[in-house]
Amino acid sequence: MSKATVQTKLEGLGKNQPLVARGLRRVPIVGDLGAGPITLELVHGFVPAAVPRSGAAPVVLVHGTPGTLFNWTEVALGVGSFPGLAADRDVYALEMLGHGLAPGDPEPFGFQKGARFLVAAVEALDLPPVHLVGQSYGGEFAWRAVLDRPDLFASLTLTSSSGYARTDDELFPEEVEMRDHPLADYGWLVNSEERVETALAPHFDSLPPDRVEEFFLVCENASNWRTMVDLVIDEVGGRQSEIADLDLPVLLLWGARDLAFPLESFAARFQAEIQGAQLRSVDAGHYPHEERPAEYGAALADFLSQVDASSL
Repeated sequence: MSKATVQTKLEGLGKNQPLVARGLRRVPIVGDLGAGPITLELVHGFVPAAVPRSGAAPVVLVHGTPGTLFNWTEVALGVGSFPGLAADRDVYALEMLGHGLAPGDPEPFGFQKGARFLVAAVEALDLPPVHLVGQSYGGEFAWRAVLDRPDLFASLTLTSSSGYARTDDELFPEEVEMRDHPLADYGWLVNSEERVETALAPHFDSLPPDRVEEFFLVCENASNWRTMVDLVIDEVGGRQSEIADLDLPVLLLWGARDLAFPLESFAARFQAEIQGAQLRSVDAGHYPHEERPAEYGAALADFLSQVDASSL
């Protein structure tokens, strides 16, 4: 399935309509992914603050893998009693290179390349230091970006994030297969909604509307699938020794029942190694921003406001 078809189908899902209505932006940017400056394309959703609050820094949201900027729709725009982060601050939801609607990368993709792309994107947006939020593999893109360019960021929020090496018995069967199967790069050819639902179900009490179809569509594109395989292979704890060097306000906003990166091991280790890091949990699995968006969004908004206030 082409990226254009993926975009059309993703935009047609009911849960994505509020963000689609705001319009997605595609802008050329220049970034160095490791072999010198090149022109890239940044796909992102921008939601300006409904009622701008003085001193409220913009927030940049980074999805996981496989994922898309639409994963942040309810956190950005609100749901139930939660008015959304954009109630009082500008919100940018980025599409990572090689994911979702964004152009693919013909070369093997890795966490450091993702971090370099993220730095280039934030630089191109030409913003004051931003609050950076990353979920799952998006969290690792985020903390690596902060290590590389701390001047660009006011705070860091990690949600159910990777970063530390997992043992073989901590990996899911589908991850082991991606690492070991000689034809893993072609797994998109046998992709199905049933397979996606089987993989997602353990991470949710009940799957939110359109969630299975969204993941299925993302994985129907060959470059998206290949990026996912590349990252699973690259998830070996590279740069984990540098995590303790993070020197900015950090929130660890975790799913209490996360099976991928458990709170009691991964979140606890992040907290132990990052000086001053706050740890909060949400009664959810690996995707608290989608399973409990109002609770997650309220906790995140509270942290961001604290950081804003401390910088005045």
